[in-house]
Amino acid sequence: MINNLSSKNRAAFYIAEIGLNHNGDPAVAEKMIGAAADAGADAVKFQTFVPELMNSPYTKSLLETGREGETDSGVIDFLRNFVLQPDDYRALQRHASDLGLVFFSSPFDLPSVELLKSLDVPLYKIASSEVTNHALITAVAKTGKPAVMSTGIAAEEEISMAIRCFSEHSNADFALMHCVSLYPVENKDVNLLRITSLAQKFGIPVGFSDHTRGTETAPLAAALGARLFEKHFTVDRNHKCPDKDVSLDPEELSRLINAVENAIAMMGTGEISFGTAEEQTARAARRSLFAKHIIRKGNQLKEDDVVSLRPGTGISPVKVNELLDRTACIDIPEGRMLRYEYFK
Repeated sequence: MINNLSSKNRAAFYIAEIGLNHNGDPAVAEKMIGAAADAGADAVKFQTFVPELMNSPYTKSLLETGREGETDSGVIDFLRNFVLQPDDYRALQRHASDLGLVFFSSPFDLPSVELLKSLDVPLYKIASSEVTNHALITAVAKTGKPAVMSTGIAAEEEISMAIRCFSEHSNADFALMHCVSLYPVENKDVNLLRITSLAQKFGIPVGFSDHTRGTETAPLAAALGARLFEKHFTVDRNHKCPDKDVSLDPEELSRLINAVENAIAMMGTGEISFGTAEEQTARAARRSLFAKHIIRKGNQLKEDDVVSLRPGTGISPVKVNELLDRTACIDIPEGRMLRYEYFK
């Protein structure tokens, strides 16, 4: 998924989640896309929804009493503040493309999937709130495009069912994102080991949607195998927006990307051997076999004739038994490094 979408030669894929932080203003959204590109992001992600299809007008009373009471449009009215129009999305997509960024979104209803489908976005995000919304997952799957799904507020069986739902309707790539649906999430609740648990359980790539306040957590997630990273993004610290507490500004996002890339580089391959970069160190620091004193031609080499000294450019001490009791065919001066050709 990363290799197919990213034009950058990096170890991981980085999503700047603009989400609702544009406050419904296309000009702000455009500015944020530019800032994300400057910070080094691979992609920008939005949230696409129809407010009336997001919340019931009885939301307030249902949450408070468990029953429908008086209608309250407060949540719906609030969400209307963050709606962008189809033409806005088209313009923003062009702008992102011009800057070399992948443009995509999290749809929250079927009309929004259709809108994104008309834009031919190359990737979809399924929010953790929609893990049990199989109608939405099916619609995303039927686009034939790859998708990533956050797993906050989702149980193991719910995640499994969502994966099956997607795979029944699509052969496209599908990845999970570990996240904790708290804004912000405190260190004690981050549960990064869930990345390895999800990867082992489902056998598909697992990234990290980071709701912590800073940049320190993402490199740890990289060490646990995450190669897909999502972080809420804002133009600057003074920008008032819904996800300000968990958003990074451009300088912070750039720092996060550098830290993750360095962490992945430090991980290496896991091969149990020293690497080529260490060869010169090994040559200087290891030991070879040397003549402890003069060894006369015709004498058999004995253990007392040999001393191990640096550098390690000759016969390793572990091979001393290959020389013991062999006969010297020349006089070997004291301090001379031993070579196979000196013996027969």
